[in-house]
Amino acid sequence: MADIDRKDKRALGVLSETVTAELGPASIVAREIDRAYRSGREADLRTASAAFNALPGWQRTRIDSDAGRRAKRLKSQLLRGTARDWRDLDDDPRINIPSPPRFLRPRP
Repeated sequence: MADIDRKDKRALGVLSETVTAELGPASIVAREIDRAYRSGREADLRTASAAFNALPGWQRTRIDSDAGRRAKRLKSQLLRGTARDWRDLDDDPRINIPSPPRFLRPRP
């Protein structure tokens, strides 16, 4: 049993959410992709791939574009969580520098 790497597992999770939203949770394709996402087994991945490829082309294209949008949104949320949001600063132009600790002050 070969485990899938983290990137593929995240991508499969996004695909699983998208297929469930598009086709509904009772869909065979949605269940197979969700099973492959949860187990990570090679056999489940092959079954999910076959089920997805059995969908009509227009449906696969729509799911692909929706999954791409979800992945971009997720990526921007992850990046936003680590970056400093400079918009939350006050409009006060003065800089408040705290006084240094006593042990750093020069002796008189």
